[in-house]
Amino acid sequence: MTVAHRIPANRLPFLVAVLLPVLLLTACDGDEPAAPDGAAPVSAAPSPTGSLAPGTAADGRDLDSCRDGRCEVVVGAGDVLRFDGRLGTDPLTVVKSGDTFTITDASGFTASIHGGGTVQTGSVRIEVGESQKKRTAIRVSPRD
Repeated sequence: MTVAHRIPANRLPFLVAVLLPVLLLTACDGDEPAAPDGAAPVSAAPSPTGSLAPGTAADGRDLDSCRDGRCEVVVGAGDVLRFDGRLGTDPLTVVKSGDTFTITDASGFTASIHGGGTVQTGSVRIEVGESQKKRTAIRVSPRD
């Protein structure tokens, strides 16, 4: 006996939104994705950041403290992280913060992390900490 299941049309967008990132992540096979137009690759990996929270970020909302590639700041949607030219990393724009943290670079490449983890792009590594409302604590350091 064969049983066929139909997915109601109103649930299809939800399933695509949930399953697409899973499929894309499993398709990566652990290698860094190729970046468009020669941009530096961006990678995301889960890694707990300990006590990094909006109330404990050493540099608070001082985004200029990130220019040297080392800072602990609190960011929200629309914030731009700019780095010294010697680092060779384009500015990164925070698209979303909160439970899901999303950044994009000038080429349009986007990386998202849900619940905390690490993003590496260009010559910097960004550890995503805890969020409160629409603000997220991050730690920027030189990429290994």
